[in-house]
Amino acid sequence: MTPILEQHIVELIRQGDQRGMSLLYDHYGPALYGCALKLTKDKDASSDILQDALLKIWNNCNSYNADKAKFFTWCYGITRNTTIDYLRKVQKKQSKEIQLKDRDVYPIEDTINQDDKESLKRQISTLDTKYISVLDAVFYKGMTHMEAADYLDIPLGTFKTRMRAALIELRTINKGITVLIWILTIS
Repeated sequence: MTPILEQHIVELIRQGDQRGMSLLYDHYGPALYGCALKLTKDKDASSDILQDALLKIWNNCNSYNADKAKFFTWCYGITRNTTIDYLRKVQKKQSKEIQLKDRDVYPIEDTINQDDKESLKRQISTLDTKYISVLDAVFYKGMTHMEAADYLDIPLGTFKTRMRAALIELRTINKGITVLIWILTIS
C-alpha cells in the first residue's frame, strides 16, 4: 500500500469517517485476520478477534504515530495483542474448568456404602453445629478446605482447626470409624 493511501486511511478514521474503516478492512483485513488465525487456528475466533482489533484501531487511531511505525505495523501489533489477550482468557477459562473436573476431594457419597454412610451421619449429628458444618462441606459437598472456608465465611486456619477437632471428636465417639475417617482425610 502506498504511504499516501495509508495516510488517507488514518485521516479518515481520525475524522470518524466510515470510509476509512472500509478502506482499512479492504486493504488490511485479510492480513490481520491471517495474524489472528495463525495464532488461534480457529476461524470463528479469528473473525471475532479481527472485529475487536478493528474496533481498537478505530477507537485509538489518534494515538498512532507515523514517526514510530507504519500504519500496517501498528494495526498488526494491535491485532496480535488482541489475539494474545484472547488466548490467555481461553487458557485461564480452561484451567478453571480442569480444576473443577479433576478434584482431589470427592464427596462421601462416592466413597462409602449406604450402611457406613448412615452410621457416620448419626455420629456426626451428635457433634457441635460448627463441626457438622465443616464436615458437611468437605465430605458431603466435596469442597476443598479453601472452598469450604470461603463457603462458611471463616478463616482457613479456623476451618482446619475445626476440621481436626471434629475428626478427633468422631474418633472418641466410635473407635471403629477411625479407619474410615483416616482414609477419607488422606484421599
